Amino acid sequence: FPCRYFRWWYKKTCVEKKSAFIDLFCAVPLQQIYGGPLGGIGGATITLGWRGEFCRWQLNPGIYHYETVITNQFTVCLRCKGQTVYQQVLSVERPSTLQGWNWGYCGHYAFYHALYPRAWMVYELPGQNVVLTCRQVSPVIPHDYKDSSLPVGVFIWEVESERDEDVEVSIMFSLQNGTGTKEDRSGGHWNEPFTFEKEGERVAGVLLHHCTHVNPITFAISAWEKAGMKVTHLTAFNPTGSGREVWQDLMQDGRLDSPAGKSSPTEKGEVTAAAVCASCRVPARGHRTLELALAWDMPRVHFGSKEKLHLRRYTRFFGSGGDAAPALSHHTLTHYKEWERKIEAWQKPILENSQLPSWYKSALFNELYFVTDGGTIWVELPPDCCAEDLQGPAGAGLSHLLPVLQEYGRFAYLEGQEYRMYNTYDVHFYASFALIMLWPKLQISLQYDIAVTVLNEDVQPRQYLVCGQ
Repeated sequence: FPCRYFRWWYKKTCVEKKSAFIDLFCAVPLQQIYGGPLGGIGGATITLGWRGEFCRWQLNPGIYHYETVITNQFTVCLRCKGQTVYQQVLSVERPSTLQGWNWGYCGHYAFYHALYPRAWMVYELPGQNVVLTCRQVSPVIPHDYKDSSLPVGVFIWEVESERDEDVEVSIMFSLQNGTGTKEDRSGGHWNEPFTFEKEGERVAGVLLHHCTHVNPITFAISAWEKAGMKVTHLTAFNPTGSGREVWQDLMQDGRLDSPAGKSSPTEKGEVTAAAVCASCRVPARGHRTLELALAWDMPRVHFGSKEKLHLRRYTRFFGSGGDAAPALSHHTLTHYKEWERKIEAWQKPILENSQLPSWYKSALFNELYFVTDGGTIWVELPPDCCAEDLQGPAGAGLSHLLPVLQEYGRFAYLEGQEYRMYNTYDVHFYASFALIMLWPKLQISLQYDIAVTVLNEDVQPRQYLVCGQ
Protein backbone atom coordinates (compact mmCIF):
# COMPACT_ATOMS: atom_id res chain seq x y z
CA PHE A 1 0.00 0.00 0.00
CA PRO A 2 2.72 2.60 0.82
CA CYS A 3 4.33 1.98 -2.58
CA ARG A 4 1.01 2.21 -4.42
CA TYR A 5 0.11 5.39 -2.53
CA PHE A 6 3.49 6.98 -3.26
CA ARG A 7 3.20 6.24 -7.00
CA TRP A 8 -0.31 7.74 -7.06
CA TRP A 9 0.80 10.76 -4.98
CA TYR A 10 3.84 11.41 -7.21
CA LYS A 11 1.77 11.23 -10.38
CA LYS A 12 -0.91 13.54 -8.96
CA THR A 13 1.37 16.21 -7.45
CA CYS A 14 4.51 16.12 -9.62
CA VAL A 15 3.23 15.03 -13.03
CA GLU A 16 -0.33 16.39 -13.13
CA LYS A 17 0.62 19.35 -10.87
CA LYS A 18 -2.56 18.97 -8.79
CA SER A 19 -3.20 18.74 -5.07
CA ALA A 20 -3.69 15.24 -3.72
CA PHE A 21 -7.18 14.94 -2.31
CA ILE A 22 -5.71 13.06 0.66
CA ASP A 23 -2.10 14.11 1.18
CA LEU A 24 -0.37 11.97 3.79
CA PHE A 25 3.06 13.52 3.13
CA CYS A 26 2.14 17.20 3.56
CA ALA A 27 -0.28 17.16 6.48
CA VAL A 28 -0.88 20.59 8.01
CA PRO A 29 0.29 20.66 11.65
CA LEU A 30 -2.30 21.61 14.23
CA GLN A 31 -2.05 25.24 15.31
CA GLN A 32 -4.52 26.53 17.86
CA ILE A 33 -4.50 30.05 16.44
CA TYR A 34 -7.70 30.21 14.42
CA GLY A 35 -10.82 32.25 15.12
CA GLY A 36 -14.09 32.82 13.33
CA PRO A 37 -13.70 33.08 9.53
CA LEU A 38 -14.90 36.08 7.54
CA GLY A 39 -17.25 35.74 4.59
CA GLY A 40 -20.58 34.31 3.55
CA ILE A 41 -21.43 30.94 2.02
CA GLY A 42 -19.61 29.81 -1.12
CA GLY A 43 -17.69 33.03 -1.81
CA ALA A 44 -14.38 32.06 -0.11
CA THR A 45 -13.21 32.89 3.42
CA ILE A 46 -10.45 34.72 5.24
CA THR A 47 -9.76 33.70 8.83
CA LEU A 48 -8.92 36.22 11.52
CA GLY A 49 -7.21 34.42 14.40
CA TRP A 50 -8.05 34.95 18.04
CA ARG A 51 -4.81 36.91 18.44
CA GLY A 52 -6.01 39.36 15.80
CA GLU A 53 -3.92 38.08 12.88
CA PHE A 54 -5.11 37.19 9.37
CA CYS A 55 -3.82 33.63 9.29
CA ARG A 56 -5.79 31.38 6.90
CA TRP A 57 -6.94 31.99 3.33
CA GLN A 58 -9.45 29.93 1.37
CA LEU A 59 -9.99 31.93 -1.81
CA ASN A 60 -9.51 29.43 -4.62
CA PRO A 61 -12.11 26.66 -4.33
CA GLY A 62 -10.98 24.00 -1.88
CA ILE A 63 -7.39 25.29 -1.53
CA TYR A 64 -6.08 26.64 1.79
CA HIS A 65 -3.07 28.81 2.54
CA TYR A 66 -1.98 28.83 6.16
CA GLU A 67 -0.03 32.08 6.07
CA THR A 68 -0.02 34.83 8.68
CA VAL A 69 0.35 38.08 6.71
CA ILE A 70 1.93 40.42 9.22
CA THR A 71 1.01 43.60 7.28
CA ASN A 72 -2.70 42.97 7.79
CA GLN A 73 -3.31 44.84 11.03
CA PHE A 74 -5.43 47.34 12.89
CA THR A 75 -3.58 50.29 14.43
CA VAL A 76 -5.02 52.82 16.86
CA CYS A 77 -3.96 56.48 17.21
CA LEU A 78 -5.17 58.74 20.07
CA ARG A 79 -4.77 62.52 19.91
CA CYS A 80 -5.52 65.14 22.58
CA LYS A 81 -5.20 68.90 22.16
CA GLY A 82 -3.57 68.49 18.75
CA GLN A 83 -0.90 66.05 19.96
CA THR A 84 -0.60 62.30 19.43
CA VAL A 85 -0.52 60.72 22.89
CA TYR A 86 -0.73 57.02 21.96
CA GLN A 87 -0.20 55.00 18.79
CA GLN A 88 -0.07 51.20 18.78
CA VAL A 89 -0.46 48.23 16.43
CA LEU A 90 -3.14 46.06 18.03
CA SER A 91 -1.02 42.92 17.80
CA VAL A 92 1.17 40.99 20.22
CA GLU A 93 3.59 40.16 17.37
CA ARG A 94 7.14 41.54 17.09
CA PRO A 95 7.99 40.92 13.41
CA SER A 96 11.24 41.46 11.54
CA THR A 97 9.49 43.69 8.96
CA LEU A 98 7.74 47.04 9.45
CA GLN A 99 10.00 47.73 12.41
CA GLY A 100 9.14 51.42 12.23
CA TRP A 101 5.74 50.51 13.75
CA ASN A 102 5.06 50.13 17.47
CA TRP A 103 4.45 46.38 17.95
CA GLY A 104 4.14 44.16 21.00
CA TYR A 105 0.72 45.06 22.42
CA CYS A 106 0.43 43.39 25.84
CA GLY A 107 -1.97 40.46 25.52
CA HIS A 108 -3.12 40.83 29.14
CA TYR A 109 -5.15 43.87 28.03
CA ALA A 110 -6.99 42.08 25.20
CA PHE A 111 -9.82 39.53 25.07
CA TYR A 112 -11.38 37.45 22.30
CA HIS A 113 -14.88 35.96 22.19
CA ALA A 114 -16.65 34.21 19.31
CA LEU A 115 -20.23 33.21 18.64
CA TYR A 116 -20.29 32.41 14.95
CA PRO A 117 -20.88 34.26 12.65
CA ARG A 118 -19.78 37.07 14.99
CA ALA A 119 -16.66 37.61 17.08
CA TRP A 120 -15.49 40.27 19.54
CA MET A 121 -11.99 41.59 20.25
CA VAL A 122 -11.72 43.89 23.25
CA TYR A 123 -8.67 46.11 23.81
CA GLU A 124 -8.17 48.03 27.07
CA LEU A 125 -5.55 50.58 26.06
CA PRO A 126 -3.14 50.67 29.04
CA GLY A 127 -2.93 54.04 30.75
CA GLN A 128 -5.32 55.74 28.32
CA ASN A 129 -8.77 55.22 29.91
CA VAL A 130 -10.02 54.10 26.50
CA VAL A 131 -11.56 50.72 25.62
CA LEU A 132 -11.90 49.53 22.02
CA THR A 133 -14.31 46.72 21.12
CA CYS A 134 -14.07 45.36 17.57
CA ARG A 135 -17.14 43.38 16.55
CA GLN A 136 -16.59 41.15 13.51
CA VAL A 137 -19.72 40.19 11.53
CA SER A 138 -20.18 37.93 8.51
CA PRO A 139 -23.46 37.59 6.57
CA VAL A 140 -24.39 34.02 7.55
CA ILE A 141 -28.16 34.31 7.92
CA PRO A 142 -30.68 31.43 7.95
CA HIS A 143 -33.08 31.26 4.99
CA ASP A 144 -31.28 34.15 3.27
CA TYR A 145 -30.05 33.18 -0.20
CA LYS A 146 -28.72 36.59 -1.25
CA ASP A 147 -26.70 38.30 1.47
CA SER A 148 -25.52 34.94 2.85
CA SER A 149 -23.58 34.44 -0.41
CA LEU A 150 -21.55 37.66 -0.17
CA PRO A 151 -17.72 37.53 0.18
CA VAL A 152 -17.49 40.23 2.84
CA GLY A 153 -16.90 40.94 6.51
CA VAL A 154 -17.39 44.06 8.61
CA PHE A 155 -15.51 45.38 11.65
CA ILE A 156 -17.51 47.64 13.96
CA TRP A 157 -15.21 49.50 16.35
CA GLU A 158 -16.93 50.76 19.52
CA VAL A 159 -14.81 53.39 21.26
CA GLU A 160 -15.53 54.09 24.95
CA SER A 161 -13.64 56.90 26.64
CA GLU A 162 -13.39 57.51 30.40
CA ARG A 163 -11.12 60.50 29.90
CA ASP A 164 -12.04 63.93 31.24
CA GLU A 165 -11.27 65.54 27.88
CA ASP A 166 -12.19 64.99 24.24
CA VAL A 167 -9.98 62.58 22.35
CA GLU A 168 -9.59 62.07 18.61
CA VAL A 169 -9.48 58.35 17.80
CA SER A 170 -8.21 56.89 14.50
CA ILE A 171 -8.32 53.23 13.47
CA MET A 172 -6.02 52.32 10.58
CA PHE A 173 -6.65 49.09 8.66
CA SER A 174 -3.66 47.96 6.58
CA LEU A 175 -3.77 45.10 4.06
CA GLN A 176 -1.21 43.44 1.78
CA ASN A 177 -2.15 42.88 -1.84
CA GLY A 178 -2.27 39.07 -1.72
CA THR A 179 -2.31 36.20 0.75
CA GLY A 180 1.32 35.87 1.76
CA THR A 181 2.22 33.32 -0.93
CA LYS A 182 4.76 33.55 -3.75
CA GLU A 183 2.01 34.90 -6.05
CA ASP A 184 2.23 38.20 -4.14
CA ARG A 185 5.63 38.70 -5.80
CA SER A 186 4.63 37.64 -9.31
CA GLY A 187 4.30 41.27 -10.46
CA GLY A 188 1.48 43.20 -12.10
CA HIS A 189 -0.54 43.85 -8.92
CA TRP A 190 -1.76 47.40 -8.25
CA ASN A 191 -4.00 49.49 -5.97
CA GLU A 192 -6.34 52.43 -6.41
CA PRO A 193 -8.56 54.57 -4.14
CA PHE A 194 -12.33 54.55 -4.57
CA THR A 195 -15.49 56.20 -3.31
CA PHE A 196 -18.98 54.78 -3.73
CA GLU A 197 -22.11 56.77 -2.92
CA LYS A 198 -25.66 55.48 -3.09
CA GLU A 199 -28.89 56.71 -1.50
CA GLY A 200 -26.98 59.42 0.35
CA GLU A 201 -24.52 57.02 2.03
CA ARG A 202 -20.84 57.29 1.10
CA VAL A 203 -18.12 54.67 1.47
CA ALA A 204 -14.43 55.31 0.75
CA GLY A 205 -11.39 53.06 0.64
CA VAL A 206 -8.78 51.33 -1.52
CA LEU A 207 -9.06 48.54 -4.08
CA LEU A 208 -6.17 46.05 -4.22
CA HIS A 209 -6.14 44.33 -7.62
CA HIS A 210 -4.42 40.93 -7.35
CA CYS A 211 -3.91 40.05 -11.01
CA THR A 212 -3.12 36.34 -11.07
CA HIS A 213 -3.37 34.38 -14.32
CA VAL A 214 -6.09 32.10 -12.91
CA ASN A 215 -8.90 33.35 -10.66
CA PRO A 216 -7.84 37.03 -10.33
CA ILE A 217 -9.26 38.79 -7.28
CA THR A 218 -9.81 42.35 -6.05
CA PHE A 219 -9.70 43.11 -2.32
CA ALA A 220 -11.38 46.23 -0.93
CA ILE A 221 -10.75 47.86 2.43
CA SER A 222 -13.13 50.69 3.23
CA ALA A 223 -14.90 52.76 5.88
CA TRP A 224 -18.33 54.36 6.17
CA GLU A 225 -17.93 58.14 5.83
CA LYS A 226 -20.66 59.52 8.08
CA ALA A 227 -21.13 62.89 9.75
CA GLY A 228 -18.34 63.57 12.21
CA MET A 229 -16.09 60.91 10.70
CA LYS A 230 -13.16 61.38 8.36
CA VAL A 231 -11.91 58.59 6.08
CA THR A 232 -8.38 58.83 4.64
CA HIS A 233 -6.18 56.36 2.81
CA LEU A 234 -2.71 55.40 1.64
CA THR A 235 -2.88 53.88 -1.84
CA ALA A 236 0.36 51.91 -1.70
CA PHE A 237 3.36 51.26 0.53
CA ASN A 238 6.12 48.65 0.76
CA PRO A 239 5.21 46.04 3.40
CA THR A 240 8.71 44.54 3.41
CA GLY A 241 10.45 47.76 4.50
CA SER A 242 10.46 49.57 7.85
CA GLY A 243 7.07 51.24 7.27
CA ARG A 244 8.31 54.37 9.00
CA GLU A 245 6.74 56.73 6.46
CA VAL A 246 3.29 55.20 7.09
CA TRP A 247 3.74 55.40 10.85
CA GLN A 248 4.86 59.03 10.79
CA ASP A 249 2.04 59.98 8.40
CA LEU A 250 -0.54 58.63 10.85
CA MET A 251 1.20 60.05 13.92
CA GLN A 252 1.42 63.55 12.47
CA ASP A 253 -2.31 64.26 12.48
CA GLY A 254 -4.13 60.95 13.00
CA ARG A 255 -4.87 60.72 9.29
CA LEU A 256 -3.29 59.38 6.11
CA ASP A 257 -2.10 61.39 3.12
CA SER A 258 -4.88 60.31 0.69
CA PRO A 259 -2.90 60.52 -2.57
CA ALA A 260 -4.99 60.51 -5.74
CA GLY A 261 -4.59 58.15 -8.67
CA LYS A 262 -3.60 54.54 -9.12
CA SER A 263 -0.37 52.97 -7.94
CA SER A 264 2.11 51.59 -10.45
CA PRO A 265 1.88 47.82 -11.08
CA THR A 266 4.41 45.89 -9.03
CA GLU A 267 7.57 44.55 -10.63
CA LYS A 268 8.38 40.86 -10.29
CA GLY A 269 9.66 40.27 -6.76
CA GLU A 270 7.88 43.34 -5.32
CA VAL A 271 5.01 43.35 -2.82
CA THR A 272 2.55 46.17 -2.23
CA ALA A 273 0.03 47.04 0.47
CA ALA A 274 -2.54 49.74 1.25
CA ALA A 275 -4.23 51.27 4.28
CA VAL A 276 -7.49 53.00 5.19
CA CYS A 277 -8.00 55.14 8.28
CA ALA A 278 -11.28 56.14 9.95
CA SER A 279 -11.15 59.01 12.46
CA CYS A 280 -13.65 60.66 14.80
CA ARG A 281 -13.77 62.84 17.91
CA VAL A 282 -14.96 61.13 21.09
CA PRO A 283 -16.30 63.49 23.80
CA ALA A 284 -15.17 63.25 27.40
CA ARG A 285 -16.65 60.07 28.97
CA GLY A 286 -18.35 59.44 25.64
CA HIS A 287 -18.84 56.76 23.05
CA ARG A 288 -18.43 56.63 19.27
CA THR A 289 -18.56 53.99 16.54
CA LEU A 290 -16.25 53.50 13.54
CA GLU A 291 -17.16 50.97 10.82
CA LEU A 292 -14.68 49.36 8.42
CA ALA A 293 -15.21 46.58 5.90
CA LEU A 294 -13.22 43.98 3.99
CA ALA A 295 -14.60 42.62 0.70
CA TRP A 296 -13.07 40.39 -1.97
CA ASP A 297 -14.34 39.95 -5.50
CA MET A 298 -13.38 36.70 -7.27
CA PRO A 299 -16.48 36.22 -9.41
CA ARG A 300 -15.21 33.78 -12.05
CA VAL A 301 -13.46 30.65 -10.78
CA HIS A 302 -11.84 27.55 -12.18
CA PHE A 303 -11.03 24.47 -10.17
CA GLY A 304 -7.50 23.07 -10.42
CA SER A 305 -8.14 21.30 -13.72
CA LYS A 306 -9.18 24.63 -15.33
CA GLU A 307 -11.62 22.74 -17.56
CA LYS A 308 -14.77 24.72 -16.84
CA LEU A 309 -15.58 28.28 -15.80
CA HIS A 310 -17.95 28.78 -12.86
CA LEU A 311 -19.66 31.98 -11.65
CA ARG A 312 -20.13 32.38 -7.91
CA ARG A 313 -23.62 32.83 -6.50
CA TYR A 314 -23.17 36.51 -5.55
CA THR A 315 -22.60 37.43 -9.21
CA ARG A 316 -26.37 37.12 -9.70
CA PHE A 317 -26.74 40.29 -7.61
CA PHE A 318 -23.43 42.14 -8.18
CA GLY A 319 -22.27 41.05 -11.64
CA SER A 320 -19.35 38.95 -12.85
CA GLY A 321 -17.15 41.67 -14.35
CA GLY A 322 -14.68 41.76 -11.45
CA ASP A 323 -15.65 45.35 -10.57
CA ALA A 324 -18.10 44.64 -7.75
CA ALA A 325 -15.86 45.34 -4.75
CA PRO A 326 -17.00 48.99 -4.22
CA ALA A 327 -20.68 48.02 -4.37
CA LEU A 328 -20.05 45.01 -2.08
CA SER A 329 -18.31 47.32 0.44
CA HIS A 330 -21.19 49.81 0.38
CA HIS A 331 -23.82 47.08 0.75
CA THR A 332 -21.89 45.56 3.67
CA LEU A 333 -21.54 48.77 5.66
CA THR A 334 -25.13 49.91 5.08
CA HIS A 335 -26.76 46.51 5.77
CA TYR A 336 -24.74 44.97 8.63
CA LYS A 337 -27.19 46.22 11.28
CA GLU A 338 -30.01 44.34 9.55
CA TRP A 339 -27.80 41.23 9.42
CA GLU A 340 -27.14 41.46 13.15
CA ARG A 341 -30.85 41.80 13.95
CA LYS A 342 -31.56 38.61 12.00
CA ILE A 343 -28.63 36.76 13.60
CA GLU A 344 -29.77 37.74 17.10
CA ALA A 345 -33.38 36.73 16.36
CA TRP A 346 -32.10 33.31 15.21
CA GLN A 347 -29.68 32.68 18.10
CA LYS A 348 -31.41 34.32 21.06
CA PRO A 349 -34.08 31.66 21.77
CA ILE A 350 -31.41 28.96 21.94
CA LEU A 351 -28.91 31.00 23.96
CA GLU A 352 -31.58 31.96 26.52
CA ASN A 353 -32.87 28.40 26.92
CA SER A 354 -31.51 27.40 30.32
CA GLN A 355 -32.36 23.75 29.68
CA LEU A 356 -29.70 23.47 26.97
CA PRO A 357 -26.07 22.96 28.13
CA SER A 358 -23.41 25.47 27.13
CA TRP A 359 -21.40 22.93 25.13
CA TYR A 360 -24.47 22.22 23.01
CA LYS A 361 -25.07 25.91 22.27
CA SER A 362 -21.41 26.32 21.35
CA ALA A 363 -21.56 23.31 19.03
CA LEU A 364 -24.73 24.53 17.31
CA PHE A 365 -23.27 27.91 16.42
CA ASN A 366 -19.47 27.86 16.51
CA GLU A 367 -19.15 24.56 14.64
CA LEU A 368 -21.36 26.00 11.90
CA TYR A 369 -18.25 27.80 10.60
CA PHE A 370 -17.65 24.87 8.24
CA VAL A 371 -20.65 25.85 6.11
CA THR A 372 -18.49 28.73 4.83
CA ASP A 373 -14.93 27.62 5.63
CA GLY A 374 -15.24 24.03 4.38
CA GLY A 375 -13.92 24.86 0.91
CA THR A 376 -17.52 25.76 0.18
CA ILE A 377 -18.48 26.66 -3.36
CA TRP A 378 -21.90 28.00 -4.40
CA VAL A 379 -22.19 28.66 -8.12
CA GLU A 380 -24.77 29.81 -10.62
CA LEU A 381 -26.00 27.76 -13.56
CA PRO A 382 -25.30 29.30 -16.98
CA PRO A 383 -28.42 31.02 -18.39
CA ASP A 384 -28.43 28.75 -21.44
CA CYS A 385 -28.01 25.56 -19.43
CA CYS A 386 -30.28 22.62 -20.31
CA ALA A 387 -31.04 19.38 -18.49
CA GLU A 388 -28.62 17.30 -20.57
CA ASP A 389 -25.73 19.63 -19.70
CA LEU A 390 -26.15 18.79 -16.01
CA GLN A 391 -27.47 15.30 -15.96
CA GLY A 392 -26.24 13.48 -19.05
CA PRO A 393 -28.37 11.13 -21.17
CA ALA A 394 -29.38 8.96 -18.22
CA GLY A 395 -30.80 11.95 -16.32
CA ALA A 396 -33.29 13.03 -18.97
CA GLY A 397 -36.13 11.86 -16.77
CA LEU A 398 -35.12 14.36 -14.08
CA SER A 399 -35.49 17.52 -16.15
CA HIS A 400 -38.04 18.85 -13.63
CA LEU A 401 -35.12 19.37 -11.21
CA LEU A 402 -33.53 21.98 -13.46
CA PRO A 403 -35.67 24.99 -12.37
CA VAL A 404 -34.67 24.47 -8.73
CA LEU A 405 -30.98 24.37 -9.62
CA GLN A 406 -31.40 27.47 -11.80
CA GLU A 407 -33.03 29.37 -8.93
CA TYR A 408 -30.74 28.32 -6.06
CA GLY A 409 -27.55 27.29 -7.85
CA ARG A 410 -25.28 24.36 -7.11
CA PHE A 411 -23.73 23.90 -3.69
CA ALA A 412 -20.76 21.82 -2.55
CA TYR A 413 -18.46 21.56 0.43
CA LEU A 414 -15.43 19.49 1.38
CA GLU A 415 -15.39 16.41 3.58
CA GLY A 416 -12.58 18.13 5.50
CA GLN A 417 -9.98 20.83 4.97
CA GLU A 418 -7.37 18.13 4.31
CA TYR A 419 -9.74 15.70 2.54
CA ARG A 420 -10.31 17.52 -0.75
CA MET A 421 -13.42 15.63 -1.87
CA TYR A 422 -16.68 17.48 -2.44
CA ASN A 423 -20.09 16.31 -1.17
CA THR A 424 -18.96 12.89 0.06
CA TYR A 425 -22.42 11.58 0.75
CA ASP A 426 -21.73 9.36 3.76
CA VAL A 427 -20.24 12.29 5.69
CA HIS A 428 -22.91 14.70 4.43
CA PHE A 429 -25.45 12.40 6.10
CA TYR A 430 -24.22 13.64 9.49
CA ALA A 431 -23.80 17.30 8.52
CA SER A 432 -26.96 17.75 6.47
CA PHE A 433 -29.16 18.70 9.41
CA ALA A 434 -27.57 22.17 9.54
CA LEU A 435 -28.55 22.79 5.91
CA ILE A 436 -32.03 21.31 6.32
CA MET A 437 -32.80 23.60 9.26
CA LEU A 438 -31.08 26.79 8.06
CA TRP A 439 -30.74 26.72 4.24
CA PRO A 440 -33.11 23.95 3.07
CA LYS A 441 -32.94 25.00 -0.60
CA LEU A 442 -29.19 24.30 -0.58
CA GLN A 443 -29.88 20.86 0.85
CA ILE A 444 -32.42 20.22 -1.93
CA SER A 445 -29.94 21.38 -4.58
CA LEU A 446 -27.28 19.04 -3.21
CA GLN A 447 -29.76 16.14 -3.04
CA TYR A 448 -30.76 16.71 -6.68
CA ASP A 449 -27.12 16.53 -7.78
CA ILE A 450 -26.70 13.25 -5.91
CA ALA A 451 -29.95 11.90 -7.38
CA VAL A 452 -28.66 12.53 -10.89
CA THR A 453 -25.39 10.67 -10.25
CA VAL A 454 -27.34 7.53 -9.29
CA LEU A 455 -28.67 7.35 -12.86
CA ASN A 456 -25.25 7.70 -14.48
CA GLU A 457 -22.52 5.09 -14.76
CA ASP A 458 -18.75 5.42 -15.12
CA VAL A 459 -17.39 2.09 -16.32
CA GLN A 460 -13.71 3.04 -16.23
CA PRO A 461 -11.84 0.63 -13.91
CA ARG A 462 -10.36 2.23 -10.77
CA GLN A 463 -7.63 0.70 -8.64
CA TYR A 464 -8.07 0.53 -4.88
CA LEU A 465 -4.86 1.79 -3.35
CA VAL A 466 -5.31 -0.27 -0.19
CA CYS A 467 -5.56 -3.73 -1.81
CA GLY A 468 -4.27 -3.05 -5.33
CA GLN A 469 -7.36 -4.59 -6.99
